[in-house]
Amino acid sequence: MMDASFDIGPPSDATELAAFAQIASVSLAFSQSASPSDWVDREGHDNVRVVRRGGRLVGGLVSQPMGQWFGGRSVPMAGIRGVAVAPEHRGIGAASALMRSVLVEQRELGMAISALFPATKPVYRRCGFEDAGVRVVYRLKGDAIRAFDRSVTLRPVEQADHETIHRLHAHRARRTTGNLDRSPFIWQRFLEPSPPWRLPVRGYIAEHEGEAEGYVMITQNEGDEAHREIQALDYVAMTPRAAGRIMRFIADHWSVFGTTTWVGAPVDPVLLMMNEQAWRVHDRIDWMLRILDVPAALTARGYSTAVRAELHLDISDDLIDENSSRFVVDVADGRASVRRGGDGLIRCDIRGLATMYTGHLTATQLATTGYVEGSATALSAADAVFAGCSPWMSDMF
Repeated sequence: MMDASFDIGPPSDATELAAFAQIASVSLAFSQSASPSDWVDREGHDNVRVVRRGGRLVGGLVSQPMGQWFGGRSVPMAGIRGVAVAPEHRGIGAASALMRSVLVEQRELGMAISALFPATKPVYRRCGFEDAGVRVVYRLKGDAIRAFDRSVTLRPVEQADHETIHRLHAHRARRTTGNLDRSPFIWQRFLEPSPPWRLPVRGYIAEHEGEAEGYVMITQNEGDEAHREIQALDYVAMTPRAAGRIMRFIADHWSVFGTTTWVGAPVDPVLLMMNEQAWRVHDRIDWMLRILDVPAALTARGYSTAVRAELHLDISDDLIDENSSRFVVDVADGRASVRRGGDGLIRCDIRGLATMYTGHLTATQLATTGYVEGSATALSAADAVFAGCSPWMSDMF
């Protein structure tokens, strides 16, 4: 149940928008060189929800509509970010009440799932989120890269290339698990002029005989000589030669920028291009998922065309009553159909379903933690249905 002592909804006016922006700036340690109001303007005012108590605004968040790729299909997803409660109003349940209200609203708006990067996990677990994938940042010395392919041409990105870059990213993303179907808000980080408080981003298209085969977006950390670094913020390589050329391009900086970082898969194929195991995991953070609409989430994602199975799920959800039910999931030809009923052979709450849904952990693995219960046969069927490459996300929001 929602706490009646909280009033939750869109900001009533510019004053409330500014108040939320200031709370978020302080609570989340945003750059002090950026104006809080500029941050809210970039997020989009319509995406902001605030929580009040006793007529006073005490916090808020942003919900960005986007998509997330699972099994080759984009699932409608609400990306939650900027969750902030003023320090003097923490511990009264404001964040939980705000999250629960927004999740119900996003379900009504047609979002099948919601995802976020947690600053702390307990509050989100209470709202039905669970670990569902990772974001991994690698670091290595530039002279460790052994790729020497120069058959592909690199040239600076132009305005006319934006559609091509969108297409290349979507092609890569649909072949992964968990990458974003990027919204304009996400794309502006790479393709629009950088705000003055961020390092400038330079983009390059990789072409072979006039055809685009990849791209890379980089920025330079120009600190003292010992800490100069090339940061590959975003890259896509459709062919081995494009991958080799992009890595060669990064390696060509090594005499001045001794190290490079990039975001990649938990086991990234580009690591095969290294001479030695000179790379290190520089940063790793979990992202969390929440199933908002069980039938919609299961039918929206794709599945392996090699799998034919019938799952009998018994799901519990203490926030969204429609999700608390038994479901029969028929998977065939890469798609799923869902109907209510069945024998409930696999039992889990909405959090266990989230982790199983993305393939972050298998049903069999989850059974060892108590998140999922079922016979070995039923769990094995679920393992096959949700199998795929490890879920990861290149973006952070």
